[in-house]
Amino acid sequence: MNNEPTPGPDDDAIITLEGEDGTSYNCQILDIIEFEGNDYGILLKLKDEAAEAEEDGDDDDESLVIMRLIQKEDHSIFRTIESDDEFDRVVAHVEELARQAISSEEEIV
Repeated sequence: MNNEPTPGPDDDAIITLEGEDGTSYNCQILDIIEFEGNDYGILLKLKDEAAEAEEDGDDDDESLVIMRLIQKEDHSIFRTIESDDEFDRVVAHVEELARQAISSEEEIV
């Protein structure tokens, strides 16, 4: 899996990931969170403009991806979360963070 940052619009961190089938796709790093002693990346899978043009307007929205972030020497590597139990716990934590953020915004307004 390749996860080298490339420059993106507005200096957002964009990385290219390679799936198990060899297909590459770009993701924007939205946030890095710590949970249960591990770091996780919350990524937004971006539409491929060439593939989007071929789909003739098919509405395949961008999607969120959550991956474990591992530090190896001087590299950061995103890995698929293999355990369903771990993945479910991380998703529940991210959903709770989102609820807290929405609640905080409502209090400000």
